[in-house]
Amino acid sequence: MGFKKYIISTIVLLGLIGAYAYSLNLGDYTINIDTQVEGYIINQTLPIYAWIIAPALLLFIFSLVHMMYYGSKGYFAKQALLHDINAIDTYVKDRILNETSTKKLKTKEVQKVANVLNQLEINPLNEEIQTENEELTDVVKKVSQINNGNEFIPIKSLKLNDDNEISKQNLKNRVINDSNFALEVLKVPSKYDEAIVKIAFDVVIENKSLDKIKSVLENLTLSNEMLTKLLLKDSTASAEDRFTNSEILSLLQEQKLSNKDLIAIAKNYKRTMQPEQLIKLFEDLSASDETLTESYLYVLFEYEMLTNIKEILVNSQKDEFLIFKALMDLKDAGKHYSVESLSLS
Repeated sequence: MGFKKYIISTIVLLGLIGAYAYSLNLGDYTINIDTQVEGYIINQTLPIYAWIIAPALLLFIFSLVHMMYYGSKGYFAKQALLHDINAIDTYVKDRILNETSTKKLKTKEVQKVANVLNQLEINPLNEEIQTENEELTDVVKKVSQINNGNEFIPIKSLKLNDDNEISKQNLKNRVINDSNFALEVLKVPSKYDEAIVKIAFDVVIENKSLDKIKSVLENLTLSNEMLTKLLLKDSTASAEDRFTNSEILSLLQEQKLSNKDLIAIAKNYKRTMQPEQLIKLFEDLSASDETLTESYLYVLFEYEMLTNIKEILVNSQKDEFLIFKALMDLKDAGKHYSVESLSLS
């Protein structure tokens, strides 16, 4: 029975009972109660029909209070449950964003579910999900676009930390797709992760002129791989834009490249650099570090500078440069092998 129906039916019943008792004309009845307090006695006279109605009326009032109390308690419990069920969307959204939700919940049962959600990784299968929560739909779409491709999406509204993996992937996407932004990254590399700086360097090497690259070099700490890519870029640039020998030498001396790395660099420069310039570069490099003499010998063999080669080999230790000594012996014996056919360290 509904609350309103209960009130109406009870009032009707009490009215019928009171009317019937009144119709009997039973007279009055007096209650005398000695309270045992000096000078205070309860003496109440009422019609008998009123005494009949009074207990039922009191019961009715107490029952109303009882129902209102537990009805209110149930209402607020239901509202708390609805609040927490809606809050689960927030937990799901935060987990999709790789964030841990701290939203307060009101029910222990839903809190247990939320605690489990905070320990899970949630990756939507599609860009669109079936939900009436527009915010959650928008988050799923943006995260899917970021994770499933190289698309950069402005996501300030998501309020993600810079160390969030989604933020990192989105930044990576921006660097890959925007060479101008990649150049800006190289201007202040200390603000970004090393991995982002390397990606930005590759993008700039691929898309910007050598002149633009030179403008940010002083901000960078080049790895061997980065330096190799830079010098490959330099070897294909126009003569007026290229590094000078002294600049190349300075760059090479800052790194610890192997002879194998330097030989690869020499092969690239051979296509565009004058022989005397390339020979001079590797001569100076060898003079600054004797362990790099092998790469200098490679360049000398490329240009058949036999006199220079013999001078180095004659003055070397017995167990040094054995491959080049073998190649020189073959040449002296009239057998022609290129330096490319030998395995170099």
